[in-house]
Amino acid sequence: MRILIIEDSIPLADTLTEALEKEHFIVDVAHDGKSGYEYAASDIYDIIILDLMIPIIDGYELLRRLRRDKHDVSVLILSAKSEIEDKIQGFEAGTDDYMTKPFDMRELIMRIHAIVNRRGGQNIVVYQIGNLYLDMGTCELTNTKTGKKMQIMGKELQLMELFLRNKYQVLEKEQIATKIWGYDSDAEYNKVEVYVSFLRRKLNHLHTNVRIRSVRGVGYILEICDD
Repeated sequence: MRILIIEDSIPLADTLTEALEKEHFIVDVAHDGKSGYEYAASDIYDIIILDLMIPIIDGYELLRRLRRDKHDVSVLILSAKSEIEDKIQGFEAGTDDYMTKPFDMRELIMRIHAIVNRRGGQNIVVYQIGNLYLDMGTCELTNTKTGKKMQIMGKELQLMELFLRNKYQVLEKEQIATKIWGYDSDAEYNKVEVYVSFLRRKLNHLHTNVRIRSVRGVGYILEICDD
């Protein structure tokens, strides 16, 4: 399951990310309403955890825009605004649930699962190129010709999904760093190179006909090998 956190407090966003990744969720983070909407409008998320008091576009307006533009993603508001009027406004804007700060992480995770159950379970996303198949439900890479499988997690999984969603397209290193580590990340290009090398080893281990090719001075492209 993929979760988007829209929260301007970097320490809280980091705490949420760490806790949710331990539960095997894939987590992305935005720290303002503008970038949060851009992430959310991609329609790749199962749930958005939304703070209301965020810069540029506040949480209420962001949620109204999502619903106006027919984005049916589940939303859980997590806010310090605890008055009943605030909650009513949140539900009128289209949230699925509303929690107030401070909160218990166990309750948050319970509510996330409850939202998924009400929606009839998560939609399992799968990707394929050549004989390589990625099931986001099981987090498994599979060689469809041999049946050989390997599980990947964390940043490797996010990076593999990014390549598969943009197969045959050149991804710039800066673009990859932003998508995987965030706008406010101090991740350097060598971190991208390290994780690309991890994925290359896994593709070689699975003996797939897919490769991540370097495009000199630009970035990388996922493609089927000619040989």
